[in-house]
Amino acid sequence: MAGSRLSSEEVIAKLIEMGFENSSAVQAVKKVGPLFNDAVEYILNGSCGDCGGAPSNSEYSTSNRKALGKRTLSSAALGQMRQSSILNHFQYTGTPKRSRNNNVPDISISSSEILARPIDDVKASITRVDCGNLKTVPEDLQVCFREEADTGLDWEQRANNLLQKHFGYSSVKSFQKEALAAWLAHQDCLVLAATGSGKSLCFQIPALLTGKVVIVISPLISLMHDQCLKLSRYGISACFLGSGQPDSGVEQKAMRGMYDIIYVCPETVLRLIKPLQGLAESRGIALFAIDEVHCVSKWGHDFRPDYRRLSVLRENFNARNLQFLKFDIPLMALTATATIQVREDILESLNMSKETKIVITSFFRPNLRFLVKHSRTSSSTSYKKDFCQLIDIYARKRKNGNKKQTISNCSGSSISEADECSDVDDDDEVHLTKEDGSTASGLERKELSVEYLENEVDDFQSVDDWDVAYGEFCGESPHKDWEMSGLAETIDASSTAEKRLALLQEPLEEGPTIIYVPTRKETLSIANYLCDYGVKAAAYNASLSKSHLRQVHKEFHDNMLEVVVATVAFGMGIDKLNVRRIIHYGWPQSLEAYYQEAGRAGRDGKLAECILYANLSRIPSLLPSKRSEDQTKQAYKMLSDCFRYGMNTSCCRAKRLVEYFGEDFSYEKCLLCDVCVDGPPKVENLKEEADILMQIIAAHHGQSCYLDGSYDDTYSDSKSPRLMQKPNLRMFVSKLREQSQKFCEKDQLWWRGLARVIEGKGYIREGDDKIHVQIKFPQMTRLGLEFLEFERDQPFYVYPEADMILSMNKCKSYSTFADWGKGWADPEIRHQRLEKRRLNREPRKPRMRKSRKGKPDTRTARGRITAKLSKLK
Repeated sequence: MAGSRLSSEEVIAKLIEMGFENSSAVQAVKKVGPLFNDAVEYILNGSCGDCGGAPSNSEYSTSNRKALGKRTLSSAALGQMRQSSILNHFQYTGTPKRSRNNNVPDISISSSEILARPIDDVKASITRVDCGNLKTVPEDLQVCFREEADTGLDWEQRANNLLQKHFGYSSVKSFQKEALAAWLAHQDCLVLAATGSGKSLCFQIPALLTGKVVIVISPLISLMHDQCLKLSRYGISACFLGSGQPDSGVEQKAMRGMYDIIYVCPETVLRLIKPLQGLAESRGIALFAIDEVHCVSKWGHDFRPDYRRLSVLRENFNARNLQFLKFDIPLMALTATATIQVREDILESLNMSKETKIVITSFFRPNLRFLVKHSRTSSSTSYKKDFCQLIDIYARKRKNGNKKQTISNCSGSSISEADECSDVDDDDEVHLTKEDGSTASGLERKELSVEYLENEVDDFQSVDDWDVAYGEFCGESPHKDWEMSGLAETIDASSTAEKRLALLQEPLEEGPTIIYVPTRKETLSIANYLCDYGVKAAAYNASLSKSHLRQVHKEFHDNMLEVVVATVAFGMGIDKLNVRRIIHYGWPQSLEAYYQEAGRAGRDGKLAECILYANLSRIPSLLPSKRSEDQTKQAYKMLSDCFRYGMNTSCCRAKRLVEYFGEDFSYEKCLLCDVCVDGPPKVENLKEEADILMQIIAAHHGQSCYLDGSYDDTYSDSKSPRLMQKPNLRMFVSKLREQSQKFCEKDQLWWRGLARVIEGKGYIREGDDKIHVQIKFPQMTRLGLEFLEFERDQPFYVYPEADMILSMNKCKSYSTFADWGKGWADPEIRHQRLEKRRLNREPRKPRMRKSRKGKPDTRTARGRITAKLSKLK
């Protein structure tokens, strides 16, 4: 074979096939060029300094080739991860594919040697690729950028082969293909894809395609740990570097290019700019992936200040500053939830290019059933009502299954090997674990209890959510018989109406539950309550020890726990496929957070429930956090959107959620949510009620020309003291009820709902500069005034909202004692009152008579004498 006909990489590949060490092959090609025979002779003559262990021709055999993957690691490489050879992923036409081997030693190759051919020749064809309609790839688009033209498979086929080899999937999804095409064209890319859809493959495949390193910025150690562990199972070496005390060995090996993928928290990547520039020059960096990128935006639900400083990546890794780069290293930003405003903020904050490709998948999850239920969510009475079904489900499971399992103790605060939920202390004492793993006791335990049970909230998940700061994982050989469910990727559920209806008929399968609550105190109280009834539950919040949190995380993934009751501290990185229920017990702070947390259910494509329990009679409060004035306004707006989602009774819940993120919902309804299944309430004509409310608002603001004269306009007197104070909705409703007894039966809660409906139609607006969850200081709009003037005779049909229905269903209070007394004359009302009194009456406790045979009272003289006499008997 004439060596001149082969490229450098092809010569290296053939040398490795013969059993030579990768480093020896590379060094030989460096010295003699891409000449196969000369390179073999160079190695066999011992001219290579690293030829130790290289076989001679006589030593080489089939058995040696098979044993290549089992060589003992050299001392320099001991303990480090082995990566697959770059050349494994670029097989050329006409050469037999060699057996898979993931234990080839690592080498450091300069960027100029990996980039085997200048890209200038194909730049024009790359930039013309339409990523939105990617059907064919130009023939001259080469992933490996070789010096000589490659006639091998196109990049998409190679990506599919790698996907099949490492992960077991047959082909990349359409959105993954768009993201990869943008990366190949050296474009920045923003990927918005549903939770569990396979976003991580968008940045994992480039590491396999090029042999360069991919740097992934991730917000949580638990998330980084899980990703690295899964990658190692699929033959990809990876490590993570947290923000704590770094391990110099892992970090140094990472900066020498020993791992295919490096996960790093934002605080650490800012410290490693110089070493990363060195890594880019030696082995090469394929791209920077910023996972959970919604953390960048100050308008998002999970803002992290350190994420906002990641614009330094664009400033420090561009072709202008680094002479060895031909192109800027692309940025790939990924998240599951981001509104249009958040997307714009992400692009600006990260200084992403104007040509950034935005890849968006549908936010619709056809196998999720969304429900909203009214609950006071604050007492054991509410727990009994809301969790009885959950307790029954797991109690039935326990009857049919093996009871002897490793579970958390019933307080949900520590983990033990043999605890059963029935073994609960009578005083419901909460057992607490300290940072060092020991159990607090006595006075110390009491102090810790007070601290842990404070009604605090977790603003967001801390980066150091576990008690580890770094980790490295070997790339094991993928096994075709391994269970592929370890990779967190949602199985596509069919979105056809027939399949969704079939899902509705199926029973909800067994699986774990996550209950999200606003405060730390509630995690402990609900976990304790569930454990009292035999449910394997554990609490999870940021105030508990990190070792405990890591153990809960592990037990949850190992199916040892049935329920985790958590704050937002238990969130990103939960990639378990069979979560059957996500329960939000209390108002979420935003629809972004709600939908991202709800998206952790049903990742296996089977039916799952997402239930929101909220007090529909009360306006939700904004949880305390450090925010600027602008951020506070945005937080109130997001909370208001969430409140309106819960109040909705007429529109499909999936439709509301999908359209919130700017997507056109292509179906009439989801067929699964409570609104679609139960149907909307009966439509009502509330023309009279809407008229009087808007007329009183108009009169107060000096727009009385639109009144019809049937209502007394006491607000028109400019000297009225009531005019001097800012009018709120409660004042208007009180005025309305004073003037008309006809509307007395409708309380403030009902009118609050009507005001929100009128605001939604654009007839009134908030008159305050601040943003409120519920309209508080209503003012008429021009559209509303035109409605009063020109559309007085038109009906006003609306669907009553949740608080309006709740108001009409609850027992009505009477305006006077006389009205209440008249009710006893009505047999139906009398029967209802007596029945209610009987149900609410507590059973009378039997009187316990004091036994005369009891011990004498030694506090009295008679008692002391009696005691002495009893001793003499």
